[in-house]
Amino acid sequence: MTAGPQNFLFVYGTLREELAHPMAVVLGAHATRVGRASFRGQLFDLGEYPGAVPSAAVSDRVAGELYRIEPGREAALFAELDRYEDCDPDDPAAGEYVRARAQVEAESGAPFEAWIYLYNRPTGGLERIVSGDFSAWATERASARAGGTRGRRCQAD
Repeated sequence: MTAGPQNFLFVYGTLREELAHPMAVVLGAHATRVGRASFRGQLFDLGEYPGAVPSAAVSDRVAGELYRIEPGREAALFAELDRYEDCDPDDPAAGEYVRARAQVEAESGAPFEAWIYLYNRPTGGLERIVSGDFSAWATERASARAGGTRGRRCQAD
């Protein structure tokens, strides 16, 4: 993996820049967006936000963004994000998410080792977001709720 001594964070849900969530402002205060990236995993609908889990299948990709965490900002950023993501590093089994290191691929194809918040519960019975892109899926869902066509590309697991 090519990341070197820098710290990176991969986000795939409400923290993505284009969704303009208030927590994205917190992320932006501590990290710089590198660009689009993806993670080998599956994405699930948890209501107002998604959950990603790793997958062995090469075709399973979760779309997101890669951020470089500014030196010296890691502790402050993770304190905020751990609370937001219901992640307890001292008791990983207790949280809805667990913060882990994973390989992600930048849009250029370059591999990076990055932090990611992975869903920490069983996925049985959850709706899978087959496209792996929460931003596009959320836009389609909002359109469907507003009376537009229901163009979701999802399947139940």
